[in-house]
Amino acid sequence: MKFSAGLWIFGSSADRFVASGYRKPTSTDERIRLASKVKDLQGVDIHYPSDFKEKDVGRLKDLLKACKLRVGTVCVDLFSDARWMNGALTSPDEAVRSEAVKIAKTSIKLAKDLGTDQVAMWLGQDGYDYTFQVDYGVSWDRLVEAVKECGRYDPSVKIGLEYKIKEPRTHIFISTVGKALLLVNEVGLKNVGVIIDVGHALMAFENPAESVVLLAKHNKLFHLHLNDNYGDWDHDMIVGTVHLWELVEMLFWLQEVGYDGWYGLDIYPYREDPVQACNQSIENIKLAAKFIERVGADRLRQLIRKADIARTIGTLRKEMSRHL
Repeated sequence: MKFSAGLWIFGSSADRFVASGYRKPTSTDERIRLASKVKDLQGVDIHYPSDFKEKDVGRLKDLLKACKLRVGTVCVDLFSDARWMNGALTSPDEAVRSEAVKIAKTSIKLAKDLGTDQVAMWLGQDGYDYTFQVDYGVSWDRLVEAVKECGRYDPSVKIGLEYKIKEPRTHIFISTVGKALLLVNEVGLKNVGVIIDVGHALMAFENPAESVVLLAKHNKLFHLHLNDNYGDWDHDMIVGTVHLWELVEMLFWLQEVGYDGWYGLDIYPYREDPVQACNQSIENIKLAAKFIERVGADRLRQLIRKADIARTIGTLRKEMSRHL
């Protein structure tokens, strides 16, 4: 497994109640140095333009090399500035839409400069809050055309669209695995796919394993964001602390579909030490993978085919209790 972590994990972790954050603010360089302390971490995910500017690329490459890290994904920040409040790629203002596409294209160029072929786009402001607020058809068409323009800019770079059902908008246009798949299939470009964020899938009442398989069937599973929550909000908790069995099943199906991309950590440790939160997330993932290995992929396939859930539970429990 290749493990990466979003640099936001190592920031101040602000929320709307403590807007200044629960820790002291850190620079991008400081976040990279903190990330280098995480055991087994090989890559980082970094936002443009909020984490770095074009002039910073050379210095960042030197720092990443010194820290024995590389960039996994460049994430296009089209959500953290007030100018996107009415949408970025679907804004009613043509100038705003053009600026959003320009930033996305620059992110694609900088991704190659930083040695990665992956760009992530989470369009959290592209949606609506009230009835009668947007023209749904026009908004969808704008979304398709803008993503298509970004995808055609450099076909050698993969663009992963990350879906989420709500927050900051009450309704986000790319909200579920089905709508994400509909969008990328309508865009129709090989280099445009989907990112599964486990917490976002859970919020949408999806089983992450099923979502993995659906995307893989269309060759559209581009990247993973791993975290956990209680299904009602995007808590971004330490991986495997709530939905451990769902994590095990998802890892099994990732293996079955031949996923060989990054296992990206997207947690938000408000009150936890970020390095330790990442370490525990990775250890939980490795434990789940080891459990699959102990049970055996062939054995799991047979159990699934027989669809005898009582027998399956008994088998898993027996393997789990071996060292108790």
